[in-house]
Amino acid sequence: MRTGEKLQRRAGDGRMRAACVALLGALGCQGGNASGGATAGSATPAGSAAPVAAGSAATGAAGSAAPAAAGSASAGAAASAQAGAGQVDAISLTSEDVVKVMNPKRRAPYSGPTGTLRGRVTIKGDPPPDTGLSFPIGKCGEAAATYGRLFRVGQQNGVADALVTVVNYSGYVPEREEAEKVTIHGCAFSKRTVVMTYGQRLEVANLDPLEPYMPNLEGAPFMAVLVAVPQGDPVKFYPPQPGYYHLVDKLPKPFLKAEVFVLKFATHDVTGLDGKYEIKGIPVGKVLTAALLPAIDQDVKREIEIKEGENTLDFELNFDLKKHKEKPHTKPSP
Repeated sequence: MRTGEKLQRRAGDGRMRAACVALLGALGCQGGNASGGATAGSATPAGSAAPVAAGSAATGAAGSAAPAAAGSASAGAAASAQAGAGQVDAISLTSEDVVKVMNPKRRAPYSGPTGTLRGRVTIKGDPPPDTGLSFPIGKCGEAAATYGRLFRVGQQNGVADALVTVVNYSGYVPEREEAEKVTIHGCAFSKRTVVMTYGQRLEVANLDPLEPYMPNLEGAPFMAVLVAVPQGDPVKFYPPQPGYYHLVDKLPKPFLKAEVFVLKFATHDVTGLDGKYEIKGIPVGKVLTAALLPAIDQDVKREIEIKEGENTLDFELNFDLKKHKEKPHTKPSP
C-alpha cells in the first residue's frame, strides 16, 4: 500500500472515533437542551430516506455506481434519468422526525440577547506530511492543493477544515438556512469538512465547465447514481438522521472526499484557509466550545461566557507527526 493510501486509511479509521469522542462526549447532545434522537457521531443512519436527485442524475440501482456512464453525461441525459430514478419524501427543517430530535419539547425559538463568536484556529508543530497521492494533470488543478497533504494550512498557521461548535447554552436555536452548499472545481470539493444541522439538505454544485462528477453521500441510502453536470443544477442529498457521513465521487477520483457531520444543533462553523470561523445567534451565558480537526483526530475544548454582541476566541492545535503515526486508529463498529 502506498504512503498516501496508508495516511488516508489511518486518518479515515480514526475520524469515526474523533466524531464520537471529541464531538459527542460533550457536544453532540445539545438537541435543544433535551435528550432524545440519534447521536451526531452515529455511523449508521436510518434507511428510511434517500437523497432526491433534485439537480441531475444518472440511472443506477440503489447502492450501486456506474462511473463509466457518467463520462459523457449531459444535462439532457441527466434530466431523463432523473424522471425514472424515483422520488422519496425530502427531509426538511420542519419535518416531524427532525422536530422530534432537534426540539423535542417544542420550545419557541430563543428570543433573548445573543452574541456572535469569532476567532481563528491555528496549528503549531510539525508541518502536514505529503499524502503521496497522485492527481490527474491539467483538469484537476485544485486537487493537489486540497488533498496533497494530511491537512491544509494557510497563512499565519491558520488551519482549514476545522469544525468549531458551541453548545450547553439555554434555549432552542433553530437553523436558519435550508441548505448547506458545497461546490466542486478542479477535482476538489470547496471544503474537506462539511457541517450541517439535522434537517438541512446538502447541495453539491459543479463549477467546472466540462468535467462531470458523480457525488455520493456514503452512509445515507440512495435510489440513483447522481451526476453533477458541468455548471448545472446542484445535486441534493438529505441525511436521514444526525450522524457522520462521507461525501465522495464515484468517478475514478478516489482522493475527492469530504467528511460530513450532521449535528443536533445549529451553532457551528468550519474554518477556511485563513483559519477563521464565525458563529452567530448564541444565547448569552456560559457555553462549551470546541475546535476539531478531523484529519488528525485532535480537538480543543474551552468553556467561555458569551456576552451580548461580539465575542472572540482563538484555538490552537498542536501536531506531532511521530505521535500521530504511533496513535492507534481503531474504527468503531457501525
